[in-house]
Amino acid sequence: MKRIRPSLAFTGLVLALACSSLTAYAAGKCSPITYREARSAMSSRLLATGYSRTQADFLMRNADRMTSALPATALNDSGQACGIDSVRAHVLGCLDRQLFPLGAGSSSPLDETKQTKGFWGRKRLTVRELLFIGHFHACLGAAEEYLFRH
Repeated sequence: MKRIRPSLAFTGLVLALACSSLTAYAAGKCSPITYREARSAMSSRLLATGYSRTQADFLMRNADRMTSALPATALNDSGQACGIDSVRAHVLGCLDRQLFPLGAGSSSPLDETKQTKGFWGRKRLTVRELLFIGHFHACLGAAEEYLFRH
């Protein structure tokens, strides 16, 4: 048991570093689709992989709120070359690459409800919702880091 924990911690660290470097790499590219198209694709993808309609609506409503708060006036040169709609779509495209390949029909541990401090206005969220929220914030942070002025 004591040998398993360090290996799990190491594996988690390696995965975190790999995901953050992939997120950072992807943040420098413009999205080839509009935010509306990216949003529609993400909503469909959530429903196809086991998220309920209520969960998908909740998550997309909050994603819309947070991406619409990204100010076009604060884009750096790379962000200006893409435009704010592309940058917002890029956040969802990054999320799609990071969150999936969550398999269709996934169940049990992903549907387990956890008590939280109140992420996105709710204190009880499923593991699958928490995964979305965590990956969303990673992609949003990467976009802010690489496409906006500091």
